[in-house]
Amino acid sequence: MRTPRWEQAYCEFFEARQRSFMRTAYAMLGSWPAAEDATQQTFTALYAKWPGIAPDKIEAYARRVLVNTCIAVYRQRGREVLRGEMPERVVREDHDERLALLDALTRVTARDRAVLALRFLDDLPVAEVALILDVPEGTVKSQTSRALGRLQTVLYLSRKEMTP
Repeated sequence: MRTPRWEQAYCEFFEARQRSFMRTAYAMLGSWPAAEDATQQTFTALYAKWPGIAPDKIEAYARRVLVNTCIAVYRQRGREVLRGEMPERVVREDHDERLALLDALTRVTARDRAVLALRFLDDLPVAEVALILDVPEGTVKSQTSRALGRLQTVLYLSRKEMTP
C-alpha cells in the first residue's frame, strides 16, 4: 500500500525538527524524559492534524502545539524540582553556569520559559514568536523583558545563597 504524500512531508518535517523541538522542550521543562514525552505528544498531535494544516503555517502551528504541550506537562508535574547530589569531581565553570541557568529556568513560570526558549534558544524573531503564542508582538517584547528580569533575579538570588 502506498503512503499518502502528506505522510511523507510529515516524516521529513519530523526528521528535520525533532532535535530542535527536544531542545526547546528541555529548556522549558528542565528534564530530558519530560522533554521526550512533550515532543512525542507534539508530533502525535501534528500527525493527526497534518493534512489540514496550511503548508506555510506548519512551523508556527507545530511550535505552538509544542509550547502548549510543555505548559500542560509542566502543570501536571507541578513545581517539582528534582535535585540530586552533585558529583565530587571538579566541574568546569561554564558547566556550573549552565547548571545554574537550567536551575533558574525551573524557577520561572512555564510561559516565561516558553518565551525565553523560543526567542533565545530557537533564535526566533518577535513576529514569529507572536504568531506561535497567538499574542501581539508588543506582548512578546514585554513578556521577554519581564521573563529576562525574573530569570536574572532568580540567578542573582541563587548566587547570593551560594556565597558564604
